[in-house]
Amino acid sequence: MRVIVLGATGEMGRRVSSVLESRGHSVGRVSRSTGVDVVTGEGLAAAFAGADTVLDCLNRPTLSARRATAFFATTARQVTDAARAANVLHLVCLSIVNVTDPEVNSRLGYYRGKAAQEAVYRAAAVPATVVSSTQWFELARSLLHQIRMGPVAVVPRMLAQPAAAGSVAAYLADVVAEGHRPGIVRTIAGPEQHDLADLARRLAAVEEPRTRVLRLPLLGAAIAHGALLPGAEARVDPVRFEDWLVSRHD
Repeated sequence: MRVIVLGATGEMGRRVSSVLESRGHSVGRVSRSTGVDVVTGEGLAAAFAGADTVLDCLNRPTLSARRATAFFATTARQVTDAARAANVLHLVCLSIVNVTDPEVNSRLGYYRGKAAQEAVYRAAAVPATVVSSTQWFELARSLLHQIRMGPVAVVPRMLAQPAAAGSVAAYLADVVAEGHRPGIVRTIAGPEQHDLADLARRLAAVEEPRTRVLRLPLLGAAIAHGALLPGAEARVDPVRFEDWLVSRHD
């Protein structure tokens, strides 16, 4: 199968590209460094030529709802239009659990952008599958550096059921291989519920022992107490945070 991975140099894109190649798929790794601009659509037609599946792992780190929505909605429209013109058989979009819930995206601008992205893919003329993941263990590292005051990292309380990024990459590869399955909800989560602030503290103890983590309810009660948790339909991956801590440099 010929699979085009968008955002192939990012955290997930590079992982899933390697998994797909290890399973014998032909992978086209697409990013700005390969001369493709997904915002403008430049280079997409050539990149999609002969593709069976396009996997969208694009990312735009931002806390601004306006910037996130503009980026994700625009790129999704460019991708779906180019895929239809190129006769691509299947689109797969990586998203996040519960981004369409107003209790979640009203507090998190990035999630509002992902909700707009999902809406475009769900309305696409090409068969599309949205894969919703819970947060990744790797987010704990990002949270340590988002709000810093010297040696103090301010981390919001966020109850989640996080998974390892490597496990999410493998699940995405499974979805690509299975093709479009109408009516099937595709969600992946980790095995345990955690406050992400606690995970950041545990990671800091290993990687940044001089960092003090200050946990605050910055994002509202809903997010602190369960609005990010997956539904019963989620595939539960067995890799625990303790397992990831041991193998995080792999």
